[in-house]
Amino acid sequence: MLDPFVEIAGDRLRGQESLARMALALTIDGEHYPGGTRYSLQLENHGNQTLTLDRVGLCLPFISSGEKRQWRVYLDQGACGWCGVKPLECLDPNPHMQPVREQRLTDDGMQELPFHRSDLQTVVWDAMSGETVLAGFLRQRYGLNRVDVIPNAGADDIDRLEASQDFGIEFAPGAVQPLDIFILARGNDPYGMMEEFATAVAEHHGHKLDAPPVVGMMTWYGYRTAIDQDIVAANSRIVGDLFGGYPQPMQKVMLLDHGWEEDANWGYWKPDSRRFSRGMEWVRDELAKDDLKMGLWYTPFCITQNAPDYQQLLPLQAFDLQGKPLGGEACVWGDLPGHKRGLWPITFFDAGKDIVQAKWQDELAAMKKWGTHYWKLDFFALLTGHAQRKKLGIGDLWAQTWENWRKVVGYDAHLAPCSCYTNLQIGYCDSVRIGSDIGNAGHWPGANEFRYGMATIIDLWYKNRKFWVNDPDSIQIAKGCSLAEARVRATVVALSGGHLMLSEDLRGVGGERIEMIRRLIPPYPQAARPLDMFENPFPEGYPRFWSLSLDTGFGPMKMLAVFNLTGKTQTYEITPEMLGIERGAEFLALEWWQYKWLGRFNGKFTIDVPAEDVFIIHAQPVKDVPSMISCSHHITGGYIVEDVSFDEESGILRGVLVTKAGIPAVLFGHAPAEWQLSREAGYHTTISSIGGWQSEITTTSTHTKFEIEFEKTEKAL
Repeated sequence: MLDPFVEIAGDRLRGQESLARMALALTIDGEHYPGGTRYSLQLENHGNQTLTLDRVGLCLPFISSGEKRQWRVYLDQGACGWCGVKPLECLDPNPHMQPVREQRLTDDGMQELPFHRSDLQTVVWDAMSGETVLAGFLRQRYGLNRVDVIPNAGADDIDRLEASQDFGIEFAPGAVQPLDIFILARGNDPYGMMEEFATAVAEHHGHKLDAPPVVGMMTWYGYRTAIDQDIVAANSRIVGDLFGGYPQPMQKVMLLDHGWEEDANWGYWKPDSRRFSRGMEWVRDELAKDDLKMGLWYTPFCITQNAPDYQQLLPLQAFDLQGKPLGGEACVWGDLPGHKRGLWPITFFDAGKDIVQAKWQDELAAMKKWGTHYWKLDFFALLTGHAQRKKLGIGDLWAQTWENWRKVVGYDAHLAPCSCYTNLQIGYCDSVRIGSDIGNAGHWPGANEFRYGMATIIDLWYKNRKFWVNDPDSIQIAKGCSLAEARVRATVVALSGGHLMLSEDLRGVGGERIEMIRRLIPPYPQAARPLDMFENPFPEGYPRFWSLSLDTGFGPMKMLAVFNLTGKTQTYEITPEMLGIERGAEFLALEWWQYKWLGRFNGKFTIDVPAEDVFIIHAQPVKDVPSMISCSHHITGGYIVEDVSFDEESGILRGVLVTKAGIPAVLFGHAPAEWQLSREAGYHTTISSIGGWQSEITTTSTHTKFEIEFEKTEKAL
């Protein structure tokens, strides 16, 4: 049973009778949704008074079964920060997902009680029974919404869920305020239910997310604000060579991050007159020589005091009730002459002012004329002042702003918010930075903070190409970091299904590290799925097993990444099901990063993963004839492999590698005991003691055919 409530000027009205006494009516219409109901809601003011509408929501009581429960709660911060799963009883303060504390009416009077709050949606899963409940909104078109998971007094069961939408606007007589569509579903597969929910979100907002993957370089981690036109051009040569020549379509971008603008100011968006003296058109043309498009970092929302036209910008600020400008502090300077490190004061433009919207359109038009294809919209603080806040809700403010931007740049341009409310971007943006910065390489041992960032990337797998394209942050593989750390960082980004961007001074990065990146190209556009997100929750746990299923030229495949972010070697049990192998079937397993055969198995086995490292496991069932298992130059093992077949009469295993020319690759496969390599094949191919073969090949075109010759053994003959 759904129990509606409305909060007016800080007071909560609960139930339809209480609403009716205030001349309010909340209409709730339900229709079928797999495992539950899809609700359309709208509130009407039938009275003659203008009300302050704070929040509208539904209370969803849980009926206790009396059985012991172990609830796990999925929490989405709704910002570029942490998200993941926690036990229901985990209500201690935590900087990565702080429980909410509010005054609540209990049998003992008003008490401040902690509970879990998730932005847009939540999923609760009982580890004892498998019971799963998903509650969530399909969008935030009308403003921020959230789902609260409120435990009972002992925090050993759920008392209720509360799903609500915030407004904070004046609600005039006769007004009708719709809410975003709300889903409530039950089942026993939390992962599948989240993927089904994401599909519903995509169908609801209708924004196409089928563009080729974004690849290239972002300048921030390599140079911070100290970039110039020559640095950009030199790195462009490297990036263009690395990502060029592949037959798979990609959006190849050189993203000039914070620092390209005059004196790294915020508010005046012209190129720095000394460091970019040749102008942005020159930069565009240099990038075009390497088949790269220009991307620019842009935070139109903020003002710093070093803006050349600072005095002219002051009237455009957003002001609070006391007439003071809305502001804050940021810490992204200190690399240019005269710039101090530490916090700088910033203030915010008032997006509710037409003159501000016109300013942003003019700036975007100028950048588009320069040849900009990609905008990183950072420090995304879309605000309006107190004078307009009651009339212009956040949902309408965002819709109006995004419409104005798209009128200028079009839908072919790529708009990528960062450091922002994430779920408010649904239906508008092309990609979103889904987590906080995962930082520079080289600071390990001590990967605990990275553990939180990594977990956010995998825990939001279901959103990729449904809500937006996931931006996991850039890969860091240099600065003297260990090979293990480089492997972890590269794997996390590659399996996100989103952007594949580098961010360091590539002019000094060795060939060995560049080759690690080459082994990830072209990016696979689907995200890996966590296998133990609910089963191994925070704060102690994290998703260790990431699975990615795909069709290859040698059949269906399920690759598995196994992460160990602890400080000691860990032993993990791997089951055939985790690798897509039927129970009872015999199979070979390979660790892909290190070209290492793990063994031949017909059931579960164990692996020892060193501290702060990752294993990528590829496996295929053994067959009666020679077959293929993996390829060195794609993390999936099979994305670039097509048309593999074995001709028993000739003894030739044939196939095609679809990648760029000049790649020195290694193919891996299985040969049964009845087959051996022919004399001709033996120069660059060998077979291990477990029947695993590997063969060296250098690609000669974008579609390189390969043939490996086998022959029957004397015993088989």
